[in-house]
Amino acid sequence: MEFHIRRDLRDKLELDDLLFSYTGNVVFANVAASRKLAQQLNKVRDAENDPSKIVNAGALFAMGLIDELNHALIAKYRQERDPRLLTEGLAWFAQQVETQQPGALKHLLLKFTDIFPNMDVYRGKESAAQWLDKATEGMPNREAALEELLLLWLANQNPALKSFQEMFADKELREGTAYPKVAEGFPEYFKTRPPVAPELGSLLDVLRAPMLASPDSLAGQLEYIRVHWEPIIGGEMKRVLLAVDTLREEDIAIWMRFNPPAPDWYRHGAPTRGDEGFEGDEYMGFEDEWVTDAHGRRVRKYSYDYRRRSTSMRRSRRTRHGCPTS
Repeated sequence: MEFHIRRDLRDKLELDDLLFSYTGNVVFANVAASRKLAQQLNKVRDAENDPSKIVNAGALFAMGLIDELNHALIAKYRQERDPRLLTEGLAWFAQQVETQQPGALKHLLLKFTDIFPNMDVYRGKESAAQWLDKATEGMPNREAALEELLLLWLANQNPALKSFQEMFADKELREGTAYPKVAEGFPEYFKTRPPVAPELGSLLDVLRAPMLASPDSLAGQLEYIRVHWEPIIGGEMKRVLLAVDTLREEDIAIWMRFNPPAPDWYRHGAPTRGDEGFEGDEYMGFEDEWVTDAHGRRVRKYSYDYRRRSTSMRRSRRTRHGCPTS
């Protein structure tokens, strides 16, 4: 999985280069990689002396997964609906921003690549300009940079990511480049492209829908993606369940840190607690948390069949590792 990270923060993290992709984003190959990044971020934030700054690996894992699913959605859309989306996007935005300022789009992409560098640019093996003039796996790097710029803009609008903005803040881009005008033009440009489906709207509408449906919850956004994107991108959905499971368990650990239970409160359940309690060694509470969906309706943060699905997945994982299933 991938997620944007700034050069200045990367300087402080002391992370293995293998955690970074060719575009310069962090690669969240698994939960262990997310935990390593969380550990380093907590050191940088001095979270030991200020618990309010603690970064949880589950949230990082969810951020990376959402970013990866965004890329998967864009790739599927380009493959099946609009192969020239990014090629023509570069020409369209150049026309919009370079009438009064020649070279404005090129300057923006250079600045973006410098602030969010790929590995070779970060290590000084090539300049941002040299990287942008190349292609990777058949895709021009300028087009990849435009896609990353779109997702950076979306990340900075997402309320659920507010506490992690030191990773992907776009303040320098807003102050000294054509970024504000390009960002302003994203909705207009995507209206000129074929819709993902008549009932779903433009690609940008689909990318923004999870954030609008569940603005303050990464788990809620992943649940929205699981339900609404599966017909579009298919098999990636299995990893969503793992991320929701990870987030859920970390939510419980954080809550219990500040609300220690009486010995029998959760294991046996108290009156009015419904389905809360332990199933095996895992707590199955928080079923009464609600979020607002894209239609303004109040719905459960986790779907009604989440308990059955997540239990089935955990049993499957335990069986593969030779662990008891009961």
